[in-house]
Amino acid sequence: MAGVQALINQKTGSRQGNPNPTLYKLASTEYGVGGDGACNSTLGNAVAQNCTFYDVTLGDMAVGCTTNNNCYDSADGTGVLSTSNSTLQPAFAAANGWDFATGIGTINVANLVASWPGSAPSPDFSLSAGPSGVTVAQGNSGNSTITVNPVNGFAGTVSLSASGLPNGVTVSFGTNPTATTSLVTFTASASATTGTVTVTINGISGALNHSTTVSLTVNTSAPPQDFTVSAAPSSLSFNQGTSGQSIVTVTPVNGFSGSVSLTASGMPTGVTASFSPNPAAATSTLLLSASSTATVGTFTITITGISGNLSHQTPVSLTITPGPQPDFSLSDSPTSLNIARGSSGKSTITVTRLNGFSSSVSLSASGLPKGVMASFSPNPATTSSTLTLKVAKSASIGTVNISIKGTSGPLSHSLTLSLTTH
Repeated sequence: MAGVQALINQKTGSRQGNPNPTLYKLASTEYGVGGDGACNSTLGNAVAQNCTFYDVTLGDMAVGCTTNNNCYDSADGTGVLSTSNSTLQPAFAAANGWDFATGIGTINVANLVASWPGSAPSPDFSLSAGPSGVTVAQGNSGNSTITVNPVNGFAGTVSLSASGLPNGVTVSFGTNPTATTSLVTFTASASATTGTVTVTINGISGALNHSTTVSLTVNTSAPPQDFTVSAAPSSLSFNQGTSGQSIVTVTPVNGFSGSVSLTASGMPTGVTASFSPNPAAATSTLLLSASSTATVGTFTITITGISGNLSHQTPVSLTITPGPQPDFSLSDSPTSLNIARGSSGKSTITVTRLNGFSSSVSLSASGLPKGVMASFSPNPATTSSTLTLKVAKSASIGTVNISIKGTSGPLSHSLTLSLTTH
């Protein structure tokens, strides 16, 4: 105990006088009312690491006795002082906390010195890394921040170094030595060994030496960013004068995140192309429109996507079929006439234009009975014409079907008008 007290005096830097009050105060703080089960010496190696005292709770102090009062087993003239004459209940048995047999127990010298009032703990430090895991690709670098954490008023600087680096990886510290933080940079060459290793960062300040670790993963070189272009459907077919659509998709490769400008080439005469949106980052609608005179046939349209120095293409098969030819039809109103001899009647002949028809139509009537004359106004007609039938007084009486014919170039159509004369 004198040697222990010498360590305490050295630690505090002063004489302590009678140590008993401090010893018992520290023991009282640790044990409390019923003892500290974590500091029971019966635990052996499992006892708590922060115990100043180890409480001895087994055994007793055997005090001899010869009387018949409070003396167990005194028949031979010598017994054990006990609280009972009939059973052994030692008067001074070990118990939780302080007891006559073992006092306040045994001591952990290091913890006692450290917890003694006035004992100033030595300045120290610890190291930490954030993040504690770094991933780099071959030919690239990654960083972590090493932090010096002062302990007990530490105010020095720490020299840093690294060990356990894989082949092809070098390390540099932004500030070295440092009193606060330092950025450590891991640089992997293009041929650096791939895999995951534990790199140890050592810190030295005088006699103090501490370390922390960084999990370093080296991956193969990252492939360049790129994109692909596709179209769905990849083939379109429609008539002259109509249009069709295809969805053009931009697919990112290796983290590509740019926008792509789209163009179309190889279109036949009379076909135009547009994209919405353009540029596109994901999808764009391609609209192909054919005029009524667009070239008929099957063609390969090339869709090109450009972003910076990247360029990719995809084909779209386009088939243009002939559209409906210009034509016309005829109708009459009314569709029948009842005319007395010596009178006339009228019907409106309407020309309906079909598929862009824009010519005029020459009209004629056939199958007229004797004494009936027909005239059209106007003739030729572009939209409508008035048919006038004049019935002479000498005209035949009865009902006949008159054929009204319209002709425009090679096109010819007819209708029937019922005529009754009386």
